[in-house]
Order: sequence, then structure tokens, then C-alpha cells
Amino acid sequence: MAQLFSRMKRALVIVWMLWVGLAVHEADKPLLKVYIAGKERGAGLHEADFPQLPKVGYISDKPDLTISQLEGVEYGLGQRYPKPDGGYLPPGEDKRSLRLRLTAKDAAALQKLTSEHVGSRILLMLDDQPLVAPEIQTAMTEESMYINGLPKAVNTAEVKAKLEALVQKPKGAQPSGIPAPKV
Repeated sequence: MAQLFSRMKRALVIVWMLWVGLAVHEADKPLLKVYIAGKERGAGLHEADFPQLPKVGYISDKPDLTISQLEGVEYGLGQRYPKPDGGYLPPGEDKRSLRLRLTAKDAAALQKLTSEHVGSRILLMLDDQPLVAPEIQTAMTEESMYINGLPKAVNTAEVKAKLEALVQKPKGAQPSGIPAPKV
């Protein structure tokens, strides 16, 4: 009986250590926080004013939407330029913009949020770092969100790398820096 109790105790300690490890790992993952910025001060709102994004508006203490998983992150597409002999060159990567492919659930929530707040500003923050705060011109209709016009002070490659931590890797996937084994 004492041996069984000792094994159970050891198993519980191992489970507890795994749980703590997972909790610590999840705390390291970045979060993309979405706030709707109102134009007027209201109850429970505080001014969002950052050196790189001054006087965004008034936001609540908690985000209107928190995105903890993305389907993909890539650089946006730049302009198409005319060819000398006619037609256009294909668009190239725009290293100052990002395209975030959202999960269906987050895309639906963001579509609802943007449709209810056309004319307001939407503040996107990576953890506590403000990224952009554009005015919502129209409701979002796709499952991708484009972040254009990042301030020059923001290192786009660094933001992209942090956001890529939110992309769920398929099980058994190889890291991109290691080639797949030859068959």
C-alpha cells in the first residue's frame, strides 16, 4: 500500500510539473489585442496615447477582442508597377505591411466588431506594444486582416516574427530552417 501511495504521489508531482511548464509557456506567447477607440471619454474608458500613436481615442481596460492564434502571417503585397512594354509587373512583398490570416472564429468576431464601429478607430496592440490605429472605413469581410502603415519606429520583421508565434504549427511539421529528410 505504501508503495502504491508513493507511486501516486510521484505521478501527481510529474503532472503538476508538466502543468506548470505549460502555463509558463503559454504566458510567453504574445497576444494580439484589438480595441475599439471611442472619440469621447466615457465610464470605464481611458485615453490611449502613445509616443508613436498619439491621441488614438478612449479605450477600455480590457481588449474588445484578443487573438491568441493565427492561421498565418506574411508580408503584404506592394503596388504593381507598369512594364515599359505594357502591362504590369506582379506585385512584390511590402516589408512595411503584414497580412494576418485569422481563424474563422476570430474573423467572424472581428467582422462583427468592425461592422458595429464604422467610423471609429481600431487599435491593434501586440501585447502592450501599439502597432496601428486606423479608422474603420468599412466592415471587414474576409478572413485576413491587413496591417498597413506601420510607424517607422516599429520593426516590421520583429513584429512578424512575434506574430508567427501565434501560428499553430501542424503536428509533425518540420521547422522551416531544417530541411525535410530525403526519401
